[in-house]
Amino acid sequence: MSGLNAQIDAKSIPAHTHATQKSQMIKRLLLLSICLPIGLSLLPVSGAETNGQPHTIPDLQKAIESVLKETKTPGAAIVIVSRDKTEWLAGLGKADVAADRPVTADTLFRLGSISKGFVALAALQLSEAGKLKLTDTVRQWAPDIAFVNPWEATDPVRLVHLMEHTAGFEDMHLREYALNDPAMTLNGALAFGASSRVSRWPPGERMSYCSSGPAMLAAVIEKVSGLPFDAYVQTNIFNPLHLGASYADTPDVERRRAKLYRPDGVTPYPYWYFGLWPTAGLNASARDMANYLHFYLQRGSFDGTQLLTPASIGRMERGETLPAAKLGQFASYGLYNYQIPYGPFTFHGHNGATMGGIVEFAYLPDQGYGYALMINSGCYAAADRVANLIREYLRPRLTAPPLPPVVAVSDDLKRYYAGYYRFISPTMEWAQGFHQVLSGRILTVTTNGLLISSIARHKQLMLPVTDRLYRAEDTALPTLALLPDKDGHTRIQSSMETTFERIPALQYWALFAGFILVCLLVISSLVMAPIWIVRRWLGKSRNPGPLSVRFLPLASAALLAAYMGLIFLGFHGVVTGRFIDDTSLGRPGLLSLSIWLASLAFPLSAIASLYVAWRARHTPMKRAPYCFSVLVAVAMTGTAIYFGYWGLIGLRFWA
Repeated sequence: MSGLNAQIDAKSIPAHTHATQKSQMIKRLLLLSICLPIGLSLLPVSGAETNGQPHTIPDLQKAIESVLKETKTPGAAIVIVSRDKTEWLAGLGKADVAADRPVTADTLFRLGSISKGFVALAALQLSEAGKLKLTDTVRQWAPDIAFVNPWEATDPVRLVHLMEHTAGFEDMHLREYALNDPAMTLNGALAFGASSRVSRWPPGERMSYCSSGPAMLAAVIEKVSGLPFDAYVQTNIFNPLHLGASYADTPDVERRRAKLYRPDGVTPYPYWYFGLWPTAGLNASARDMANYLHFYLQRGSFDGTQLLTPASIGRMERGETLPAAKLGQFASYGLYNYQIPYGPFTFHGHNGATMGGIVEFAYLPDQGYGYALMINSGCYAAADRVANLIREYLRPRLTAPPLPPVVAVSDDLKRYYAGYYRFISPTMEWAQGFHQVLSGRILTVTTNGLLISSIARHKQLMLPVTDRLYRAEDTALPTLALLPDKDGHTRIQSSMETTFERIPALQYWALFAGFILVCLLVISSLVMAPIWIVRRWLGKSRNPGPLSVRFLPLASAALLAAYMGLIFLGFHGVVTGRFIDDTSLGRPGLLSLSIWLASLAFPLSAIASLYVAWRARHTPMKRAPYCFSVLVAVAMTGTAIYFGYWGLIGLRFWA
């Protein structure tokens, strides 16, 4: 469930894991804009603290147990492997708190979005067998799966677009995540969520994390192979890799799996029957992950059996459809397998998150090491800290490659790309209005490179590896690409998931200034309201004018604050980094209905406040309070129009 993180994505400068990137991105933008879907785009952020480098397995275990205790994480399973050997395989803490059942190497955890990788393996096997091509269109194999692509005649949605999240679809809507029906079939779940699958740009132009893509591909695999997807994977992947993994919630799985816990570390979540189960529904153990890691480190081979060629594994580890991929080696999302810059090293792998659980696996093909961690808590901080401890433990065993040399780049080219940029690849379209204000980038020229910055973060120096690809000072993998102009638009790509388009400086600053003004007016209205009410009640307000002139602007400001506060409440888990919010917003309920009603009441009150202020323009009253009321009414009405343009009026997360 990486789209509700997953959405449930993220996650590159300086080095760190995709889990850190994704969680930090979500927390930052939600905190600033008070709303953002879980899932999704990546922003450069700092790595989590490691509290010192553990040098031995006992030191590492002690440090991890300390993190689990501090974060109220009941249990964890850890595996560290070299190319041909399992270095450490351990269960720590409790799989079931109430039953006092410990985590072991064979305890099953929900893998979340790591499940996607097995869909890619199946597609690559069928490709090697000549039964399909990654460039085949979705319509060719599954014309019954509903989606909309306005560019289908010239730029069709291909299987590879589903695998690299470049089809242009939104991530699954919250109603799809909330679908918790054990009897729901894969085709039924795909039909249920058709509304989220609309290409917003030509496929291959930008990346936007989409968890429905793997389920679509699984349906294609069923048609190509003639087998149910889980049967195909069991026979051709699980059995050769000796995995005890399962998509089903059988009595044996229930007996072996860890319960997933809320932030208190005591209250478990009920089992979640994910409708699009090939995307995020797999249960597996740390022992399973050890074999899975060996398979990648041995380049498609395991226990003497070659399941995939090294070339297919290499293709899985790199993206090819985005414009940045055509410029050279760049931090990319491959076939449900992405690159993770970590100083001079580049890990490969994926992470997964569900309500009450986070899992991550990562490996270094050239160095021959890998790890997996599984926790039964949705605490991002816990997962980040444990991952950093493991990487710091591995660091002395690795041979650092040299950083790519800095090349000379024409000042004219750098100046051409300098300027202000807006974010244009949102995971969820409803959040785009907030992205426009707070997710932009500023690119400025330096003597040896470029500075990339935004309103919300410090400047980051980027050094040229080629004339169009740039890396951070301490990382090897480029994470900034200057894209060739297209249709008169100048664009950059920052890390794998975020594409930006240049806009006039006036537009950039006007949006931000408007945001600040609205915030100040809302705060001042709420602060002044009690004073005004008391003064009016005591009869000390002289010539106050009509009550509606003061009340309606105040009401619209209060409703805007309530609207934003309710959205914040719905996503407060990812804002704080303490847990992954549940799927309640995807169903009609008290909170989701309150958000919908507030999104309707706010614009109505804003328009009404402007109307009464206009009608009272000649009414004798104090001019200063009247002018303030007019200013609030105008600002609230302008905000309502802006919200209406970006689809934030009548927001129904269950629709």
